[in-house]
Amino acid sequence: MNFKKLLTFLKRKLKSLHFLFLLNGLLVATVFFLFTEAKYEEELFTAIAHKIKNDLPKDFTQTDFVLKALQTTSYLQDRRYAVFGEQEIGGIKATIFHPSTIDLMTNNGACGSYVTVLSRVLKSNNIQVRIGQMQVNGKYGGHMIVEAYMNDKWVVLDPTYTLYFQNPDKSWATFAQIQNNWQFYKSQVPANYNPDYQFQGIRYTNWEKIPVVTTSVKAILNVLLGKKVADGISIRPYLLRNYHKLAWLTFIIWVIVAIYTGKTYLRKKQFVALNFFTTQRKTKVA
Repeated sequence: MNFKKLLTFLKRKLKSLHFLFLLNGLLVATVFFLFTEAKYEEELFTAIAHKIKNDLPKDFTQTDFVLKALQTTSYLQDRRYAVFGEQEIGGIKATIFHPSTIDLMTNNGACGSYVTVLSRVLKSNNIQVRIGQMQVNGKYGGHMIVEAYMNDKWVVLDPTYTLYFQNPDKSWATFAQIQNNWQFYKSQVPANYNPDYQFQGIRYTNWEKIPVVTTSVKAILNVLLGKKVADGISIRPYLLRNYHKLAWLTFIIWVIVAIYTGKTYLRKKQFVALNFFTTQRKTKVA
């Protein structure tokens, strides 16, 4: 079936009320499924955040919560990795939808899973995060970390190693601070730390992923916001709730289809009514 025939087929189907009612039913069922999954996923991470808060003193600070979230994430993911290792998890849910629950339950993405889970837990407690791809041996993406916005700055968290860095005054360090004095901060890493992760550089969004399109967006942002601000934009944290976004997208599609179906139904009803009155008039004249 070539494109022209496919287009003709679709146009014909979109005039059929039977097909439109079937399509509406499928879309409603899909919306219900996606919202149900999104709610389940949200409740899981909210429950983890609540457990963390319940384990802390009543007067806990934001720093206390973040540290406990870092430790909890590492604890959970280390044990998932011990069970699943680097096994590929197949199926539509894991490969196409890939919700955060896949990372939570299987740690199927190594450092990517660690940062996904930590980011979701922190966001469940309204802590702003951004996810960065570190430059390793001259290439971005060799390792991933989380940065949390605390005390008016972005501090580095590496859940793969249950790691954060302290400045000489005991405050938590930013990426720039670590990068500018790696010789000082590297003494804080654990024994199993990969020596290639030397904080050479970081990328928060891969603006070269879609040639022309994303590079053009980045160029516009550089002008509107300034290059420094644009470079710090992290898209990934907004893409963690896959089911939630798919649910709303499907809902919008259903609304459009429902409106079109309603209009098609009214047109057909008016057409039938007009034919009926025309037939009646002809019968009376005869």
